[in-house]
Amino acid sequence: MTAPNGRLIAAIFGFCGAAGFLPPAASGQASQAYSDYRQSLIASGWRPNVGYGLKTARGKALYKFPEVVCGPTLCNAKWRDPQGHEKLITLIRGLNGADHQVAPR
Repeated sequence: MTAPNGRLIAAIFGFCGAAGFLPPAASGQASQAYSDYRQSLIASGWRPNVGYGLKTARGKALYKFPEVVCGPTLCNAKWRDPQGHEKLITLIRGLNGADHQVAPR
């Protein structure tokens, strides 16, 4: 299996940004550790959609964060803004224990 080329990844990120999937707080922002970004969203009144992520048979979140679902290289996290509107945040998957990064817009 070969790694996807940079143009494909850039196209995916461009589509996600143009479609408005990222919350306003992420606009124009360089890649940032998701754990730090997550804390800033919570402090701003955002709430993670903990029902979105995958769970084990015992009901525990499969990933570190219950609002995240991951593929091989990208992840999505669902959040609700202070007005209750659902937003999807695209992440670059952290490998080998590394923190996920918020995808640049």
